[in-house]
Amino acid sequence: MALHIGQMLRGAKWNYLLVEALGNQTVRSNVFKAEIVPRAQSKLPGKWAVIKTTSEKKILDMLKREHDSYMNPAVRSSSHFRAMYDAINDYNSLTNETPYCLAFEWMDCTLKEVSSKSHRRNSALHKSISRAVLGALADLKSQRLVHTDIKNDNIFISSLDGPSPVVKLGDLGLSILRPDGFNEYPVQPFAMRAPEVWSGIGCFHCSDVWAFAVTLFDWISPCVFGVNDMTPGHWPQPWAMAKLLRLFPRSVTVHPTDFDYKDYFKIAQLIERSGYSDSTEQKCFETLSFEEELGKMDIPPALSDFFRYLLVVNHERRPTAIEALRSPEFQRLG
Repeated sequence: MALHIGQMLRGAKWNYLLVEALGNQTVRSNVFKAEIVPRAQSKLPGKWAVIKTTSEKKILDMLKREHDSYMNPAVRSSSHFRAMYDAINDYNSLTNETPYCLAFEWMDCTLKEVSSKSHRRNSALHKSISRAVLGALADLKSQRLVHTDIKNDNIFISSLDGPSPVVKLGDLGLSILRPDGFNEYPVQPFAMRAPEVWSGIGCFHCSDVWAFAVTLFDWISPCVFGVNDMTPGHWPQPWAMAKLLRLFPRSVTVHPTDFDYKDYFKIAQLIERSGYSDSTEQKCFETLSFEEELGKMDIPPALSDFFRYLLVVNHERRPTAIEALRSPEFQRLG
C-alpha cells in the first residue's frame, strides 16, 4: 500500500501524520513531510518530521543500511547528523499494508536550495557548513565508515538567515564499512568523485573530504566539476574525468581492472584536449585550470585558501576531516 497524504503512521514514541509529499529528481525513495502527533505526555522533538519509504527492494536495502548506520552510538549521538527519530514497521516482516519507513528530523532546506549568489561571501555560513560536514565525516571515520554520497542534496540547513545557521549531514544509505578503500565498483556522484575513485584505487575517508570540498565549490560554481554542462551525445563518465584532467593535470590515471573505465579514460583524454592548446578539435567545455577557475570566483580569500588546502590530488597527502577542522585555513574562514 502506497503512503498517502492524511495517513497516520505509528512510531515507537509518536505518531506521524503525513501532510505533504516532498521530492526532487535525485531522490529515489518516497519522501513526506509529517506532523508529529503525541500519544501521551511525552516531549516532542519538534512539530515536523521527514518520512522516507520506498517499494523498491534495492532502495529498501539502502534505507535499512541507513537505519543500521544510525544505530551506531557514535552516529546516533552526534550533533553533526540529521537525527533519526523512528523506524516504522519491521524491515524483516514487510507487507503491502505495513511499509518500512524511517522518520527523521525536519530541516528547513538543503544546500542545493540555498542561493549561492546571495551567500557566496557569507563566511559564517561557509564555516558552519564546513564544521558540520567535516565533523560528521570525522565521526564516521572513528567508526571506520565512509559516507560515499556527499553532495548538496544531503547537507541540511535550518535558521539560514540567523546568526548561527544549523547545518547537518544526512542520507547514510550508501555508507560503507571499508576504511582500507572500497573499490568493488565506482561510488560517489560524478562531480564529487575523487581522483583515486576514478583511478580504481578505492574510496576512503579522504575521498569524502574531497567530495565535501567539491560540493562546496560546485554550489558556488556549478559547471566547473561534473556533467552539468555536458552536451548531448557524450557519456557522463569520460566527461567528468576530462574535467578533472583539465583542472588537475594527471589527477586521474587509467583504471587497472575495469575495461569500461579504461575506455572512458581514453575518451576523457580526447575530450580534455579538444579545442585546447594546439588541438584543432571543437572545444567541448570551457573549464580552465583549478587556479584559473578559483580566480574567477567571487569568494573571500580565506575560502579560496580552504579549497586549495582540501583539494589535494594525492589522497595519501590530503588532510583528514579532523586535521581540516584544526587547520589555520579552517580557522580563517570566519
